[in-house]
Amino acid sequence: MPENRGRARVRTDLRVRSVPLPEPGVHLRKAVETVLAELPAGASPTPQALHHLDDTLRTALAWTAAAGDTCRIAAAVHAVRDARSSLDAEELDRARVALLSARDGLRLPEPRMAKR
Repeated sequence: MPENRGRARVRTDLRVRSVPLPEPGVHLRKAVETVLAELPAGASPTPQALHHLDDTLRTALAWTAAAGDTCRIAAAVHAVRDARSSLDAEELDRARVALLSARDGLRLPEPRMAKR
């Protein structure tokens, strides 16, 4: 058996796999949808319910920051922060409007049709 000292081995079994990128703001989108569902128009939630809604939004903002998506969806992040401030001030209509704005900013892009 020949000795292979000093020779570099060349790998020939390398395969390139495409890794799907996570969609930006996925956690924030889910949280906004959840809070909108739990905050119907004309409702007057208890302070504990408002605290739970704020926790949901705060956690989603933390996930967004940890994923590095804050700058990619900055307008939606600002809208969610405005919604949190409005929830704290018990201005539920303003919070709902801010959340609707955030949801619009977090919509998934429409798939492109292939050109023929």
